[in-house]
Amino acid sequence: MLIKNANIVTQDKVIKGDIRIVDGIIEEIDASIRPFQDERIIDAKSKYLLPKLVDTNVRLLDDTLSAKNLDKLLKAAKNGGVGRFVLIDDFTPRIENSTQLELLNDTIGSKSNNSKITISVNSLNKDKKLNNLATFLNRGAKVIYTRSDIDGNLLVRVMQYAGMKNRPIFCFCEDESIKNKGVINEGELSFKLGLPGISKIAQIAEVSKVVELATFFNVRILFQGISTSKSVQILRAVKKSNKNVFTEVPLHNLILDETECDNFNTEAKLIAPLREKSEKEEMIRRLKNGDIDVITSLHSPKSYIYKDVAFEEAKEGADTMELTLKLAYTYLVKNSVIDFSTLSNLISTAPAKILGIDHAIKVGNKAEMILFDTEHKYTIDKESSLYRNKEVYGKIYDIGGE
Repeated sequence: MLIKNANIVTQDKVIKGDIRIVDGIIEEIDASIRPFQDERIIDAKSKYLLPKLVDTNVRLLDDTLSAKNLDKLLKAAKNGGVGRFVLIDDFTPRIENSTQLELLNDTIGSKSNNSKITISVNSLNKDKKLNNLATFLNRGAKVIYTRSDIDGNLLVRVMQYAGMKNRPIFCFCEDESIKNKGVINEGELSFKLGLPGISKIAQIAEVSKVVELATFFNVRILFQGISTSKSVQILRAVKKSNKNVFTEVPLHNLILDETECDNFNTEAKLIAPLREKSEKEEMIRRLKNGDIDVITSLHSPKSYIYKDVAFEEAKEGADTMELTLKLAYTYLVKNSVIDFSTLSNLISTAPAKILGIDHAIKVGNKAEMILFDTEHKYTIDKESSLYRNKEVYGKIYDIGGE
């Protein structure tokens, strides 16, 4: 297969040219490639050719594991141009033994799809005791997922297992006791709405603690759902001497602010809370400075019955994986916050590298790519969408491989 006239998004620039794929592998990239006789040709017509997205923070509908919900997730991934995602083990029924893990692996493997699922394993079981991490990691789990506020001794043991098995830790930093049943960013809006607020220190204090532990034990760690600029600043300072520390920020926190929660809009109640406008602007500045390593959709869809309730009772999360590339292009690239190559690194090549995968567009790599039409424009009309009535640019084409 030969793709001609594409804007090819590499790790450091966008080049105009052609790309040849043979048996699913990128064989040649050049400004102009002469086609072979009877070779399949795709005219990209100046669309952007970039690696499929790699999403590090994805959850199932209503946090419930079922074949139906896996199908929905894989469909959303395909529509969003996501080639691989990490399924966070924060669902029910929980994976409690190696048999359940193998069954999940077999179920995923039996489904015909273009997206690969990386399974994480929760550090704790349902009884809040340490999971059998060694067995799970030996049987197919690739990532250890943990909250930061688990028992300190257990967190140390998680670090030790990660180092022993050379697997990354994906850590969500939040002190539940400091959060104290908060449901919205602590500030003027929470006071106005009469809702308990989530203090930024609930995240900042945990980031400070965990990054010291991770450095001491020399483990690869992704800090998930970072929503405060102070946390980014702390991690940036550590990363100068520790190359195993990575910062993940939800796309929501770079596009939206807490005003979306006004009028008790439960669609804007998210796992990583939206912060005030000044905080969002500071996160954008951090993004421009290169202090953020990964952008995630933080895809965590919730059914209507869990959102059409009082704000305090509503479940956290939003259905966003299909929109990630379009929203990121519209708000970050088109608005000249970052360039397309930088975006591709944040949503594709960098998260893949954390997982130990070379995902860049270059000769010898697998052709896991999509075409993206930046001229296509439409308004999101889904009633339950967090981004309803917002205008976005982009249309995704899955080109497959030969």
